[in-house]
Amino acid sequence: SFSICNLPPEYRYRTSNLLLTSILPGPKEKKPDQIQRFLRPIISDLLRLWKHGIIVPTTSCPEGCLVRVALVAVVCDKPAAHKIGRFGSHSHTYLCTGCWITQADKDKPDSFIKDACTNAEQCACGEEYRKLTNLTARHNFVKLHVTRFTQLSRLPYFDLINQVVIDPMHNLFLSKFTFHFQSHITTVSCLFMSRSRKDPFLSYLDSKQDISPKPQTTHLT
Repeated sequence: SFSICNLPPEYRYRTSNLLLTSILPGPKEKKPDQIQRFLRPIISDLLRLWKHGIIVPTTSCPEGCLVRVALVAVVCDKPAAHKIGRFGSHSHTYLCTGCWITQADKDKPDSFIKDACTNAEQCACGEEYRKLTNLTARHNFVKLHVTRFTQLSRLPYFDLINQVVIDPMHNLFLSKFTFHFQSHITTVSCLFMSRSRKDPFLSYLDSKQDISPKPQTTHLT
């Protein structure tokens, strides 16, 4: 579904204001290439809304004003982000959508100095993937380059690296952000010499075991 960023935050995520564009049929989860077929007509509409826009009559402009639409961000969990953004699997050796960190280095000092991925590189690799004609060649390409073709690359303004958000649901609402700091970053020896001389920020994290929002209880009358 789409949320409209022009709306005030308190109205943005109300059910009545969300735009449901499609529901993927079951019973099994769709493969990455299959998802792109469902995205194609949606991206085509977004492309027309960006290039040509639509004329919408308003109170202040009865004859109609030109409205253009842009996709600001793709916000979903990590497995879905990899399928929609056409990155390799989230369990691949190169697991991140933002840099070239590896599974083996994610809890080491080297994780802070990995080269960042770029939109130009992602689009170029995606185009190479699109031109491949058989499943074996595509499978080998993904193993090597961690990239597939995505319909999002058709949008001239969209940055595949910066506009695909890295899993806010698990990181923020389910406290995975705290877990990553406590279980991975606290093992990096460059951050502290001993428990008694630990960085103040890490001490703060230890005191905040659960930073997820508390569920709100609604009383019906």
